[in-house]
Amino acid sequence: MPSVFVYGTVFGGLAVQAGLRPLEVWGMSVLVFAGASQFVAVPLLAAGAPAAAIVLTTYVINMRHYLMAATLAPSFRAFPRGWLALVAHVINDESFAVAVARRHPPDPWVFIGSAAAVSGAFLAGVAVGTPLGGLVADPARWGLDFAFPAVFLALVALQLRRPADWVVALMAAALAVAIARVLPGTWHIVIAGFVVSALAALVLQPETA
Repeated sequence: MPSVFVYGTVFGGLAVQAGLRPLEVWGMSVLVFAGASQFVAVPLLAAGAPAAAIVLTTYVINMRHYLMAATLAPSFRAFPRGWLALVAHVINDESFAVAVARRHPPDPWVFIGSAAAVSGAFLAGVAVGTPLGGLVADPARWGLDFAFPAVFLALVALQLRRPADWVVALMAAALAVAIARVLPGTWHIVIAGFVVSALAALVLQPETA
C-alpha cells in the first residue's frame, strides 16, 4: 500500500503537469483505475493523440487482465452476476498476486479486501499528488519513478517458490526484452505474457492449497 500510494502521488503530479485538471485526474483514476495504462495515457493526451490511438494503446497494455480474470473467475462463480462487473473493474496486479500467493484457487474475499486497500491507496495518492504536482518537476531525480517497478518486483518475488517458477520468470523476462527490441510499443508485455503463460500451463503442475 505505501508503494501504491507513492506511485499514485507521482501519477497525480505528472497528470497535472501534463495539463489535466485535478478533477479530470481523479475521474480517470476512479473510472479507469489502471495505473500503468494511466501513466501511458497522460503523455498521449498531452500530445493531442487521437482518442482511438489512446484507447488501443491502453487496451493492449491491459490485455494481461484477461489472464488474471481467467484465473480468478472460478473463485467468483457463487457471486451474483451484477457484482462481477465491480470485481472486474478493480482487478489489479497487486491484489491478484496477493490472492494467488495465499491459496489455490484464490480466496475471493482476500482478493476483494486487497483490491479495496490498493484502490484506496492509489486514489489517496492521486488526491495528494494533484495539488503538489507542480512542486516535483522531475520525479526520476528523487527515485519516485522506481516505485512502480518496485511493486512489480515484489509481486514477482512472492511467486518464485520452486526452481520451475524461476525458469518461467526468467523465460518471460528474456522473451519480453527480445520482443521489445524488435516491436514498438508495449506488445512485448502481451506476447510474452501469453506465450510463457501457455507454456507454463502445459508444463508445470499446479500447487495444491
